[in-house]
Amino acid sequence: MIISKYSRVEPWIISCFILPYTILINLLIFGTGILYSANAFFTYLGSSLLLAALSYGLFGIVATVVKQRFPGDHELFSRIGILLPVFYIMNLLTVQGYYLVYGKLYLASYPPRQWMQWWVTGYGCLASSILTFLNEAASGWEKWRTAMAETGRLQSAYQKSRLLSLRRQLHPHFLFNCFNSLSSLIHENEKEAGKFLDELTKVYRYLLKGKEERWVSLEEELKFIHAYLFLVNTRFGMAFNIHIDIPAEDATKQVAPMSLLVVLENIIYRNAFSRTNPIFVWMYTQKGQQLVIENTLQPKVFAGDHVDYEEGLDELVNKYRLLGPPEIVIQETGIRRLLVIPLIENEWSS
Repeated sequence: MIISKYSRVEPWIISCFILPYTILINLLIFGTGILYSANAFFTYLGSSLLLAALSYGLFGIVATVVKQRFPGDHELFSRIGILLPVFYIMNLLTVQGYYLVYGKLYLASYPPRQWMQWWVTGYGCLASSILTFLNEAASGWEKWRTAMAETGRLQSAYQKSRLLSLRRQLHPHFLFNCFNSLSSLIHENEKEAGKFLDELTKVYRYLLKGKEERWVSLEEELKFIHAYLFLVNTRFGMAFNIHIDIPAEDATKQVAPMSLLVVLENIIYRNAFSRTNPIFVWMYTQKGQQLVIENTLQPKVFAGDHVDYEEGLDELVNKYRLLGPPEIVIQETGIRRLLVIPLIENEWSS
């Protein structure tokens, strides 16, 4: 009659249902006269409760097998279309079991009414249908509640990730490095210093916009990254080498705002590199569906106060999990890391 292990509230559903169910089935089988004999009432009630418990176990096994075969929410009608006919047949056999047991417990004043068998069977089928839909509803509600909790958690992570890049850029270490580079350029090359200041302004303008959009074009991200890379190259020179190969048709695809910044920051701040031991980064697309950022690995040993750039990458992964397309894939071989970001078609951004 009941679907086994469909939800955490199933035991509560059963405990509320089974006693009224057995009392009513006894009234159908014996009539209201059974209420006037405590001995007959409790004898038949005890045996019917035992039979109901056994039936629950059998029905539960069947339901579990069907649920495993058709687990998806989109398979609800297929699942119910199999369960209910099977349950109806099992109810027919269960009612025969009731009459067989009651025949053995026969109390002269209250014989089972044979002519009520089909009514009792119909009642059992109705009860099976109600319990099946109740358990399906409880299961669906539980999944919805879990999904809402997960969505809330991911939304929180998404909002947090939008602030991480700005927080890192406003970190004193980053500002000090930028101003230190600018100070050196002012003395060495005023024209280059002016360009550095212009690119620094572009970086902060992009960051301070806040980016309310779920998606931005890869082209827009690349424009921002070129400004950011100018700052990086001014600071590190030939120690940081990046090659970007993005076809024009792929640049119209979309990514989450500041995705490239988070990845490049992670590469820069988790690796140790110099002119004699440079780091190499490649950025390219695959089949117009994925943006690949590949880099050599030269892990840095951290000490003291530092910004957690792994946190930023984790938040980016959570952001993509929330937004819905295929998730970000990260692969490391020991000497290289491959990070794959899904590219989103324009129509997905609505």
